[in-house]
Amino acid sequence: MDNAAFLKQVPVFQGLSLESAARLANETLDQHYVAGTVIVQRGTPGDCMYLLVEGKVQIPVFDQEGRQLFVAQLGPKQIFGEMALLTGESRNADVIAVTDCHCLVFPRDAVDRLIRQHADVAQFLTAILGERLVRSGTIRHVGKYRLLSEAGRGGMSIVYHGIHPSLERAVAIKMLSHRVAYRPRFRARFQNEAKIISRLRHPNIVEVYDTEDAFATFFIIMERLSGKSLDVLFETGKRFTFPQIRNVIRQVAMALQFAHNHGVVHRDIRPSNIVLSPEGKVKLTDFGLALDVGAGHGSTEEELPISGLPSYTAPEQITGEPVDGRTDIYSLGIVAYEMLVGKPPFVGGSNEVRTMQRSTPVPSPRSKDSRVPDDLEELVRRATAKSPDDRFQTCDEIVRLLAEIQEVETGPMGLAVKTLTFIYKPALEATVTHMIEDLQGRVAEIDDLDVK
Repeated sequence: MDNAAFLKQVPVFQGLSLESAARLANETLDQHYVAGTVIVQRGTPGDCMYLLVEGKVQIPVFDQEGRQLFVAQLGPKQIFGEMALLTGESRNADVIAVTDCHCLVFPRDAVDRLIRQHADVAQFLTAILGERLVRSGTIRHVGKYRLLSEAGRGGMSIVYHGIHPSLERAVAIKMLSHRVAYRPRFRARFQNEAKIISRLRHPNIVEVYDTEDAFATFFIIMERLSGKSLDVLFETGKRFTFPQIRNVIRQVAMALQFAHNHGVVHRDIRPSNIVLSPEGKVKLTDFGLALDVGAGHGSTEEELPISGLPSYTAPEQITGEPVDGRTDIYSLGIVAYEMLVGKPPFVGGSNEVRTMQRSTPVPSPRSKDSRVPDDLEELVRRATAKSPDDRFQTCDEIVRLLAEIQEVETGPMGLAVKTLTFIYKPALEATVTHMIEDLQGRVAEIDDLDVK
């Protein structure tokens, strides 16, 4: 069996294509060690990783006081010395051949050079790190943050549950996949996401606390959200009442207006990026495709060719025309349609959906459900106009439209819920916050009344 075929049998390399596995195998060295050989010595430079083909090794593990805790045993298809590829730090343990051993050795410099030429090869680093971060518990921290469990995976990143030990604050730790971490444009985009969100402090936008550059990739430490994203709720068969739809769309519109006021276009408004708490609080997430366009300036898909999911993408994103806040408004209109009807207006293959987004009018929600009220019908119609000039020109217009109708909704345990919306200029943030705090104080004095 050649080395590439052997790699494909090892779990952390199974995600590689045959071509990537062959490239990686070509950079490995076949090494043989007799029983009793110290293959890796503690304190020496971390300049390579080892994959056992045949034989067994043992690794004595010591605590900080030098007391031996246990001896780990490894066999065929297991790796050791892998932290050399992730950090390049000195070895922290000896590795001793128990039997005669055959190893594939991955020199750090050669692998690093290969990855920079063929970034897809780096996928195995994410698999190794994921194994060490969560499953084996070998790595328990990213910077000061303690890892608890994996929360979810996307195309470019993996999210972990974590905690700040001294503050006891629950956090979400978003890690950029190594497959794209070695591509400068993707790494810059991921880092830009952290910068963008960190300056968008708004009640309806997920908060970023910190960043970490570690293990040959990049991490964003952000607010850990309660609740579920809209796409998850859709999958469970959740149907929203009209007041609930107004509440969600209004909160997203307020978040987007705040972002637009700060020169940021989200460009990826979709159900998976809208998280709804059990109390009805909305958080807008994932600014990984956001454009920092600056006041009064647009940008084009030609400059940044990655766009959102076709089912929610505005026509101008598809055709490469300039985008601005009205692009987000189109996508929000599609989300509103889905909340009303139960599915997006256009479904099918990606190219087919893109064609319909460019030229096919979004159907009337009322044609699917005659009960749809006037304001939500108008919302979808105006938000999803093909020409940006025919849409709402700002998200404030959406907020005002949906605030005109105040309906009383019956909430949990038969309690009545009424929504009050404040519409104000950013300069009045402190004044409005003070008013809300004063209202909360007054409400606390009344039995059977609460404010969220």
